[in-house]
Amino acid sequence: MNVLIDTSVWVDHFRQRNENLVQLITADQALTHPLVILELACGTPPEPHARTLRDIGLLRRAHQATGSEVLQFIEAKQLYGKGCGGVDLTLLASTLMTPGATLWSLDRRLEKLAQQFNVAYCREIH
Repeated sequence: MNVLIDTSVWVDHFRQRNENLVQLITADQALTHPLVILELACGTPPEPHARTLRDIGLLRRAHQATGSEVLQFIEAKQLYGKGCGGVDLTLLASTLMTPGATLWSLDRRLEKLAQQFNVAYCREIH
């Protein structure tokens, strides 16, 4: 199992350590995407900022859907007007293009779409 970690999960983890995320990283099951790193760079990742971003960038990467692939995906699946932006839909498309990958997001709209496409990460609840 490989899990593409959305920006929302990282931001939450920066506020309060998420053991589930730590386990995925330790097991080399956490995936990243350049757009997640860019979004994190626009925020306030933990100090030292550059090292935090570099460390996340060392994770294995999900497939990177191109802009044209994302546009085709949006049209084909009629994903317009669903409340998700370009980064969200790029992450969803990239997850679908990455064999065996799921998407973990704390964004309700993106999570709902990931569920509809059967790629939502189901974390264990203890």
